[in-house]
Amino acid sequence: MGIFKRNRSFLLGALLILVVGALLFGGVVAVRVLAEGEPTPAADLEQPESYNTVSSFGMTGYAPLTIEPTADTPQFITKRLDENRGIVLLVYVKGAADDMEMLSSFNDIKSNYAADSSFFSFEAREAKQLGDLLTQLRVSDPPILAVIRGDGQVANLYTGWIGFKVMEQEIADAVRGL
Repeated sequence: MGIFKRNRSFLLGALLILVVGALLFGGVVAVRVLAEGEPTPAADLEQPESYNTVSSFGMTGYAPLTIEPTADTPQFITKRLDENRGIVLLVYVKGAADDMEMLSSFNDIKSNYAADSSFFSFEAREAKQLGDLLTQLRVSDPPILAVIRGDGQVANLYTGWIGFKVMEQEIADAVRGL
């Protein structure tokens, strides 16, 4: 019994630490369980009206977008859609290394697919020239790559950096109607 008597203050301190730790842990678990509540079914969740609902992984899982020409849609976009011609649009920030790499890839790909689609690139400061197109795409922050089919359906939309291979494959798929 001599060991317990000599180390009594240490053992009481250790026991106090364990009890307080257990109480804190239990409190955190209780708060998280109560905060979780009943889960909301996925079907009841509404799509946000905010911009940039897509990502650098494209539009996977999002409702399809269609460009409907309006009075605010630029004439060069409306004309291509009237001709049932695909559109590839890149909005970038001049001087940003990743965006400049995307612009270089865009220009390389343009030389291969210019006969099948119209290619437009805009520096972010010039985005006002796009009228309501970015609003219809529900995006606002560059880099933005939109691949739009001739019927106005958005084949894919990226709001982040993508590499040459992905960009080329998306454009090739859209040109082939995939």
